[in-house]
Amino acid sequence: MSWKPFITRLAAFLILLFMIVPIAVYRIGTKPQMTISVLYIPIMFAGMLTVFILLKKEELKTFEYTFNWKQTTLFGILAYSFFLAYIIQQRQYWTSGLAHMLTGQALYATGGLLLLLAVFNTKFVKEHIKQIVLSLVIIVLYGAGSTALSLAGYPLTRILAKPLTALLSLTNNATFTVNQAPTLTADSFTATIGPPCTGITSLILFTGLFAFLILLDWKKINKKAILWVYIIGATGMLLVAFLRLYLLFYIGANWSQEFALKGFHSNASWILFIAYFFAYLWITYPKLVSKV
Repeated sequence: MSWKPFITRLAAFLILLFMIVPIAVYRIGTKPQMTISVLYIPIMFAGMLTVFILLKKEELKTFEYTFNWKQTTLFGILAYSFFLAYIIQQRQYWTSGLAHMLTGQALYATGGLLLLLAVFNTKFVKEHIKQIVLSLVIIVLYGAGSTALSLAGYPLTRILAKPLTALLSLTNNATFTVNQAPTLTADSFTATIGPPCTGITSLILFTGLFAFLILLDWKKINKKAILWVYIIGATGMLLVAFLRLYLLFYIGANWSQEFALKGFHSNASWILFIAYFFAYLWITYPKLVSKV
């Protein structure tokens, strides 16, 4: 059997999902630039999709795909309607509370499921309904957890400020002051360390994808290895977040403040996260499925 039917549908699905929603949010929303906060839900979804493909590649290759214009049209219109509702809601995303965010998560997840039905049709969705429902549950729990834990991130920002300042002091004149969140200055570059900068959101993202991997391949997993693989991975995730924070101030102080606050700040988190997660998965997965 050929990979072509699956790859063709997957490409169409990803183009629609990642271009229609994030770019529209960027253009319609109140933020002046695309940020990791807008992209976290698609990154979570893409991560789970990648894990799913890696673990189920033989089943996906041999699956007999069908096509029905009526289903595609109906589910496509419904998906567009939910995405449009999600995009409109994002106008208030940056000042909204937990309930508003959960509503947005539900709209996005429903739109994604309907888009999946439009592109792959009902036979494929029925075959993998357990994995799809698991994905939606993890996405919603991630959204709720990241919002709630971000509120507790201010003490962690103050804890990180001291070692970060000490490290920057090796190459620059670095100081920090503390109000609700610490403001750190390295030479002429100054920025406030907010809760998302601490790595809390990345840690929850890592936890969600790790949980998806474990539950998806539960029968093969060595249960004794789960805890230590997760603890080491989560610790590494926090270290990556700290490295990203250090590089942000180092680049701002020694190279370009504009690039540090726009290009690097906006994109480093998701690039580092993706690189770290899949590198760590590649290294540790053989241990997770080993029964020895």
